[in-house]
Amino acid sequence: MRVVAGLLAAVTLSFLAACTPAEQDKRLVATINGQKITVGDLLTKLRRNRGPSVLVEMMDTQLVLAAAAQQGLEVDDDEMRVRLQRAISEVGSEADFEARLDNMKITREKFMERLRVDLLLDKLTRAEMRIHEQEVKDFYREHRREFRRGERVKARMMLFDSREDADTVHEALQQPGSDFAGLARALSTDPATKDRGGDMGYFERADYAGEISDVAFALEVGQLSAVFEAPDGYCILKVEDRKRADTQPLSEVAEEIRARIMVAKLPSARGEWILKVRQAASITIADQELRESTLEVLLHAPPPQPVYQLTAISY
Repeated sequence: MRVVAGLLAAVTLSFLAACTPAEQDKRLVATINGQKITVGDLLTKLRRNRGPSVLVEMMDTQLVLAAAAQQGLEVDDDEMRVRLQRAISEVGSEADFEARLDNMKITREKFMERLRVDLLLDKLTRAEMRIHEQEVKDFYREHRREFRRGERVKARMMLFDSREDADTVHEALQQPGSDFAGLARALSTDPATKDRGGDMGYFERADYAGEISDVAFALEVGQLSAVFEAPDGYCILKVEDRKRADTQPLSEVAEEIRARIMVAKLPSARGEWILKVRQAASITIADQELRESTLEVLLHAPPPQPVYQLTAISY
């Protein structure tokens, strides 16, 4: 069966040539109970059954590549890596992914080619998408609860491996003119905040471990905490500001909303883009039978599905 599948894949591409020599048409592919099946027989069957859909897939690829080249759009390695990881996560693991490719008779190289085209289609589509201000306002009004924020504090933190070190620094911090930020840069062991002078920014209770949040939210603005034990060591906190629970204003979340609307619209927008360029393309198909069936498929064929959906890919 694998040999037959490989042969089918090969001739599926070869029949798209402008013409097939008569000698090749007569070459024997198989004999079943004395009945001969020639290359010509197989090509004719494939042309009728799979020719139009395969040809449309190839046309779509060329349309995407041509448009991307015209607009100077490219796909970098990071974008490819992110999309590949998404594809892998869809099936479970790297091993599952490789097994799926093998089962579908798709090489990794071929998959990566399709992945690149898929990303270019996304870019072409996004470049033409327009999110109107009213859409952003409507989304904000309808999803207002999602932009609620709880009470927040702004604090600085220092972390130490031993209580002895923390106690020594805590004593120094109580002296007039002490510089919390400077000491944090020099002495804190917390990799996330050390280079920022211990700055934790504004955060809600759920953003940090309970041991840290409980202390931070109990302090007054400007107050220094006692040394306390946290999951990663011994901490000292200093609260610099507090904010009540509120709703983020539209001005703060407008770009996030635009991005979310764009993601929601992208699948249908991809289809609209493909349909538009198909209709505008100059298409010549030499084979009359293939031309008629292909043009019919072009009117109804769905746009290329996102490549991370492996079950939607055909080669």
